[in-house]
Amino acid sequence: MLSRLSFFFLAAAVVAPVGAEEIRIAASDLLADFITEPLQVYGAEHTIKFEIDSIGSLPALDQLRSDEIDVAIIAVPENAVVPRDEFKVFPFAYDVAVVAVNESNPIDEMSMARLGGIFGSDEEFNYTSWGDMGLSGWGNRSIKPLAAQTEESISLELFKFSVLSGGHMKTTVAEVKDAEVEELLVSDAASIAIMPRLPKNKKVKALMISSEADGPAFGPTDDNVHYGDYPIRLAFYIIYNARDEARVQELHRVLMSDEIADALRENNLFALPDTVRRKLTIDLDLTK
Repeated sequence: MLSRLSFFFLAAAVVAPVGAEEIRIAASDLLADFITEPLQVYGAEHTIKFEIDSIGSLPALDQLRSDEIDVAIIAVPENAVVPRDEFKVFPFAYDVAVVAVNESNPIDEMSMARLGGIFGSDEEFNYTSWGDMGLSGWGNRSIKPLAAQTEESISLELFKFSVLSGGHMKTTVAEVKDAEVEELLVSDAASIAIMPRLPKNKKVKALMISSEADGPAFGPTDDNVHYGDYPIRLAFYIIYNARDEARVQELHRVLMSDEIADALRENNLFALPDTVRRKLTIDLDLTK
């Protein structure tokens, strides 16, 4: 996986041709570094200079409104307003928080309220043992909650925002390094972890999550995340003015490419499902 610093040096090594067309982009600092290198490489090969600024989503919107940039890529939390009445808006990518347990744990799914009872300090429920969750034979086993962290990910903050009504974690939640979390889950079947990515170890499984106590639960797959069935997600959108559609169409097409999707996935973000990206690309071609 390429670090953000690696992306910086790779991008700096690519020099745009003299006289290249310039497209100005302001991208959320949560993903800008991940798309810079493939965009710069494409631009060097096709005589386009992509000027990419890594900033917050609100400043990016302000710059788009004042015509300082051509395209914004912004993060929009669940239930927040997407500015569809002002701009052309298209889905681009997602960040998620994954909840994982040891494969031997009989639980395969959990509601948001129950997650709050495990991890939150000011929630409707307060679960301290797996017996509280109704697990037969696990009555005396204490729940050992973990929160995996990386410098690049906001999964823990996303979990707090999406799941915890009070916004505060229990003091019993152990914060651990992402590189260590799966080993801890494997070594202790009573543990449960918030993770910034899907588990890689076959002895660890991601839980399906339901928004409501009696509602259907969905796992963190590309389709479930994109269509909003998996509830712990942060959506990113491509936004531009309708008058600039023809000018930025090639950039939009590149952002739907396999190369960009791979770059997002390598950095633990969810790209759009392949079928959705292909459909959007076809639609772009039809508007040429």
